[in-house]
Amino acid sequence: MQRLITPKTEKVILRTHPIFSKVKGWFIKVKEFQNNAFVVEAVDRYGRTISKQGSDPDNLIKEIEELIS
Repeated sequence: MQRLITPKTEKVILRTHPIFSKVKGWFIKVKEFQNNAFVVEAVDRYGRTISKQGSDPDNLIKEIEELIS
C-alpha cells in the first residue's frame, strides 16, 4: 500500500536548512566538516535531497541549483 508524503512547511525546513535557494521550493544548508572542506545540501518540501562536497561552498550552491532547476 502506498503512503502519501505530507509536505513539510517552510518554517519546519528552515530550522535545518536556513538558506533559501534561487530555485523556488528548495532550501540549502552549508556545513564545514574539515578545514576548507564543505558539504552543501539542498532539500525540498517533500524530503528530496541533493548534496555535494568540495572546497568552495558558493560554487557548490551554484552547481546544485543548476541540477535542480
